[in-house]
Amino acid sequence: MSTDIQPIPLTEDIHTIHMAHLPLMPAMFCRLLISAIGKQTRLSGPGRVAKVRLRLKKVTLDPEQIDRYRRVCGYAHAPDHPFVPSAFIQTLFIGLLGRYITSDFFPINPLGLIQTDQQFESRYPVQMGDSLDLSCTLHDMTWTDKGISTRFHLEASQDGHPVWQGISTYLTRTSGQRSTAKKMIQDPPLPIRMTIRIPSGTGRNYARISGDYNPHHLSDITARIIGFKQAMVHGMWSLARTLAGLETFTTVPPLFSLDVSFKLPVFMPATLNVGCKQVILGNGLHQIFFDLRDTFTRRPHLKGRITHRKKES
Repeated sequence: MSTDIQPIPLTEDIHTIHMAHLPLMPAMFCRLLISAIGKQTRLSGPGRVAKVRLRLKKVTLDPEQIDRYRRVCGYAHAPDHPFVPSAFIQTLFIGLLGRYITSDFFPINPLGLIQTDQQFESRYPVQMGDSLDLSCTLHDMTWTDKGISTRFHLEASQDGHPVWQGISTYLTRTSGQRSTAKKMIQDPPLPIRMTIRIPSGTGRNYARISGDYNPHHLSDITARIIGFKQAMVHGMWSLARTLAGLETFTTVPPLFSLDVSFKLPVFMPATLNVGCKQVILGNGLHQIFFDLRDTFTRRPHLKGRITHRKKES
């Protein structure tokens, strides 16, 4: 193991908290701002960080919300598709994640978390009107050369069977942290398949359907208040918009696994290119590599991979 990556001890036992309902999101982000005032990272002592699981049962998927999600994220080409976009399911956990990071048992200032990676596996098709049980668990925490990496395990299930599960990874840059990472030679862009334009209000539109009202997504003014030069769109919107674009020129089945890394923030407005390359691995296994890059500089905003198995005809 690299000396630059050191695990932070967690308790062996998992303490489970059962929630009766999702928190009201505007109130949750007010709580986030209040809890962030004066909160310091508490990882220097010998004690272990509490490993907690939040559970919420019977969350019914609202067809109207899903329809608005499709419009905001560019799924307008398939408004009557029976299956819920897999990236939408991640938005169901925003309230649980917000509740987790603003709780006393979470030792990091909640405003310090920036999402760097998302993995998920769609294991069974989810349809509008379905009812899901959700759980959010602290997976692990590590010291890295860039700061503290925190991963949460997310799972959606029906009748006790997982239908979707994922790992959300966040980075917290700590004061005095000096990166020793070497600059990597940037790999070439993938073949460009489409160009998308992101207007200034995209962050607010996505916040209304996802519940993610982090200030740096809402306006340039609120972004500057917390130290950013300009408002940036949500990473999960960028991912959803990319997946929606992929569906216009290639087949993305309802069941697949995905790994994506968020590289550079997308400041609004922006013009971006979606790149794509497909690879056949054999035994019916297919991979779709994709990236989202600035149209002019070619610098990457996200890079990812979809893996799926093609059904035999």
